[in-house]
Amino acid sequence: MDVTYLRAANDYAITDTIPFEAASTVIASARKLLRAVGTTAWNERGDIGGNYARQGDAVLRRARMDHTQEGSFIIPILVPLSHTQETPGEAAQTADLELFQAAPEPFERRVTRTLAQSLMAVKEIILEPESSPSVGDLHAVVARGVSREFCSALAKILTEPSVSEFETSFEWASSVPAPETMPNSVSIESGASQKIEEAAEKLKKHRIDSTSTFSGNIVELRHVGDDPFGFATISTVRRGRRSEIRVRLPYEAYQEAVIWHRARRVVIVDGEVNHGTGRRLVVDNPVGFRPIDEILLPIT
Repeated sequence: MDVTYLRAANDYAITDTIPFEAASTVIASARKLLRAVGTTAWNERGDIGGNYARQGDAVLRRARMDHTQEGSFIIPILVPLSHTQETPGEAAQTADLELFQAAPEPFERRVTRTLAQSLMAVKEIILEPESSPSVGDLHAVVARGVSREFCSALAKILTEPSVSEFETSFEWASSVPAPETMPNSVSIESGASQKIEEAAEKLKKHRIDSTSTFSGNIVELRHVGDDPFGFATISTVRRGRRSEIRVRLPYEAYQEAVIWHRARRVVIVDGEVNHGTGRRLVVDNPVGFRPIDEILLPIT
C-alpha cells in the first residue's frame, strides 16, 4: 500500500488531541483532495464540475484510514495497489539496438503520486511567487493534477482556526519502484489559504486546455545505430483509457531520458499526438519533454 500521512499542526491548540470540528474538517477535506486527484490522474482538468472519474472513485472506495498517530494530529491514508506487472529487466543491448523497458505505473500509484505533485505544484507555482498566478501558471498546475476542487478542499483545511500548518508525507509501497524525485513531504501554512482560494476562483473562471499535455512513466526507450533520433514510450491516460505514446527525441534529449528512466522520474510531455504506423500513438515533434518534478522550469 502507498501511505499518505496527513498532519494538522498548531503549537498551542493541537498536541495529542484536536478539536472535533477541526478533525471533521481535515477528514472531510482530505477525502475531497483524494477524490479530486483520482479524477485528474485520469484526465487533467482545471474544473471538475461534478464530473468525477469512476476510476478515481474506485480508488477512493478502496482507500483505508489507519489509526491516528501521536504528534499533532496525523491521519494515515492507505491506498492498496492493484496487481502489478512484473518489471522487465534491462533488455540486452546489441551493436545496433539500445533498448530499455519498465512496467507501467499502477493507476492507484498514479493517484497518490498526483496528490504529491499537485501539492508541490500549489506550493511552488501558486504560493511561492509574490504575484498572483497567471493563466500560464494555471496551465502548469493543471497539467500536474491541480483542479479547482483540489484547491477548495486544501483551502478549507487551512482556514480551520485550529490548524496553523497542514503537512502531507508519503511512504511508497515497496512492491512498485518509488518515484525517487517526488517530495517526501509537503507542508503549507494556514496563511496561504487566501491565495489558494483565489487560484480556485481563477480555475473556475478560465478554461484551461491540457489536451496537448500528458504525463507518465517511461516504459520503453529505443535507439538504433547512428540514428539522430531516439524514442521514449510513455505510459499515460488519454481520452479515458490507458495508453502508451511514443515520443521521438533528438539523440541528446534521448540520452537525458535514459538518465530519467533509470532514476524512475515521471515525465511530462507537451506536443501534438498523432496516429503512426499500426495506429500507434506518436508525438513526432514534442514542444516540451521534462521530468514532472522540475516544476519551476518552464515547459519548453
